[in-house]
Amino acid sequence: MSSAPPDDPFVRRRVRRPPGEELAARRRRAVLIGVVGLVLLLVVLRAVACGGDDDETAAAPRETAAERLAGSLSATQLVGQTIITPFRNAAPGQIPPAVRSAIRAGRVGGVILFAENASTVAATRRLTRRLQSITRPGALAGVPLLVLTDQEGGQVRRLSDAPPTASATVQGRGGIGVVQKAGQDSALALCSAGVNVNLAPVADVGTGVIQQQGRTFGTDAATVARSTRAFTTGARRGGIGVTAKHFPGLGRAQSDTDQTRARITTGAEALRAQDELPFRTAIEAGTDLVMLSNAIYTAFSPAPAVVSPQIVLGELRSRLGFRGVTISDDLEAGAFAGVSSPRQLARTVKLAGVDLLLYGGTTDAALAASRGLTSDLRAGRLKLDDVKAAVSRSVALRTRLGRTCRPTG
Repeated sequence: MSSAPPDDPFVRRRVRRPPGEELAARRRRAVLIGVVGLVLLLVVLRAVACGGDDDETAAAPRETAAERLAGSLSATQLVGQTIITPFRNAAPGQIPPAVRSAIRAGRVGGVILFAENASTVAATRRLTRRLQSITRPGALAGVPLLVLTDQEGGQVRRLSDAPPTASATVQGRGGIGVVQKAGQDSALALCSAGVNVNLAPVADVGTGVIQQQGRTFGTDAATVARSTRAFTTGARRGGIGVTAKHFPGLGRAQSDTDQTRARITTGAEALRAQDELPFRTAIEAGTDLVMLSNAIYTAFSPAPAVVSPQIVLGELRSRLGFRGVTISDDLEAGAFAGVSSPRQLARTVKLAGVDLLLYGGTTDAALAASRGLTSDLRAGRLKLDDVKAAVSRSVALRTRLGRTCRPTG
């Protein structure tokens, strides 16, 4: 085959450069290669530092202190941190041995106080200091107990010398400023007494039994929503844990769930537009806890709200976006009279997605639930990750309250 002619335009001709230019070109190529190599090395080192090229690893959130603590607990301690116990048959100011032992073993994570335990700020402060001084196991030693009470005002007021004296209905009539002050003043008084969670405000709308008791801010959704936001904002400024109750709204109930079953047959659209509205505003205002109702809402479930995943996980968690701590109403209330197995009830409440189980009647019921749920967890009837998540939320709240809500005097 003949070679291409000298003037063929497709033949690249090699032009010889002077020696100086050739040396300079080689140096430029060497520098360029070195820079590119350095850049590639830095990229590789950064990838290694960030966990390599695994997108899932790189995107994984860092484990929080509360999650690490929950991961270090035994099954008994994990379940225990979801149990709130009363001690209603004790002498005023006294802690029964069974409660002391349960706290030491990690079988309970908090207590609820009633007027019979201590009815003044000073007496409650003495009692709560003794409660918090009880040694707790392992990593729980540095986490305060939850200490809860109902200080709504009016007829539901456990500390006689702490605000608010006015009922929620009277507060609501006074306007937003009055309600916000009631929230803040009650928080300051309760924190001074060593109580770190107020089971208030009542966010229910309607003209049922709870309104007749003077426990609601009003009978229309807009008024109750504004007042709920105001109370929540004031109470959080006072440092206490705030609880909006009773989701998805108990205002329509014509019977008292503390005494008997209540069934609400209102449609889902009305419940969402009216009854759930104050809870939405409470969530927006930063409420720490939401209490689930013991009533039945036929639009959502044939079972009480507290045992309904559709209400707890669907309406509250998913639709309203609540990320705080969920808590049951009293699981020894009349709404559950005749329940053959309190242990089964406790399991159903946990499976519905409720973080904290509240017992307002007896220590025995609370400890029986603690033992039963521990067995359920070990047997795989409860998901370990779900229990850990509930405890993580509770521990994170307790840790924060240890900084913002401290006894004084």
